[in-house]
Amino acid sequence: MRVFFCFILTIAICAILPACVDHDDPELSPIDTSQVKITASVTSLPNSRWMDVTEEMTVRVSEVAMSAPKGVYLRNISLIANNGMSSYLIDKKPFSGEPLEFKVPLIGKQGRLNMSVRGELIKKDSRDAEIIIADNIQRIVFSEAPKLECQGWLYISVKSKSTTGEEYSKTFELKSSDQFTIAVPRSELYWTPSSGVASSLEVTMGGGADSWSPNTTFDCKITTTALGHSSADKPTLTMTIANTPGSLNAQKLQLYVVTSYFGTWENITIDPYNLTDVFSIVEAD
Repeated sequence: MRVFFCFILTIAICAILPACVDHDDPELSPIDTSQVKITASVTSLPNSRWMDVTEEMTVRVSEVAMSAPKGVYLRNISLIANNGMSSYLIDKKPFSGEPLEFKVPLIGKQGRLNMSVRGELIKKDSRDAEIIIADNIQRIVFSEAPKLECQGWLYISVKSKSTTGEEYSKTFELKSSDQFTIAVPRSELYWTPSSGVASSLEVTMGGGADSWSPNTTFDCKITTTALGHSSADKPTLTMTIANTPGSLNAQKLQLYVVTSYFGTWENITIDPYNLTDVFSIVEAD
C-alpha cells in the first residue's frame, strides 16, 4: 500500500513540474526587445488638462501591429501609472487583436499622474519581456476641479450733436452680469435732443476685466484685452453709429479677455495656462 502511494505521489509531482516552468527564471535567455517593434493607436479621454478625483478617464488601445522575430508573441497589454514616487499596475488585459479599453477611476490618484501602455512579450524557452507601446500619458488630478472666473467691464463715452447745435455727452462704466454678456442700457446710449435732430452717435469704448480662481491658490494675470471681432483687435474702439436703438447690436461687438493662470496648488505647480473669455456686447432695456 505504501509503495503504491509513493508511486502515485511521484506521478503527480512529475505532472506538476512542467506546468511550473517560470518564464521569469533568470537562467532563461531574455527576449531581445531591440528586434521588436509595436505600433498602436492610443487615445485617452477626456483630454482635459486638469481632472479631479471624482472623474474617470479611459485609455483606448487599437490598431496594434507588431514586428518581431519568429516565435515572439504579444500576450498581454498593461496600463502602468507613475505618481513620481512609485509605479503600479492599473490593469492588465490579454491581447487578442481586438481594441482594448482601460477604465481609470481617479479617486485616490491625486497629483501628477503619468501613465504608459506596455506589452508583455513571450517566447518558448525564453524569459518574458516588456516593451513600451506608448508613454507620457499625463494628467494632473486635483481634489476638485479648479474654478477660473472672469468679469469683463466696459468704459463707454458717447458724444453727439443735434442739427440745432445741442450737444450730448455721456460717460459710464459697465460690468458683465454673467460669463457671456455685457449689457449696455439703451437709456445711457441713445438720446433725443430737445430741439432739432441727432442722427448719429460717436461711441468710444475701452475694455478690461478682473480674473481670479475662487477655489485655488493659482495666481493670474490678464495678458490681453480686445474689442471688436477677434482677440487680435485693439483694446479700445471708436466708431460712429446711428442714433437708433439696435444700432449697437448690429455691430456684433465682443470683448475678448485672455488670462494667464499659474502657480502652485495642492503641491502641484502648473505651467502657465491661458484662457480666453468672450463677452458679447448687447443692448438692454
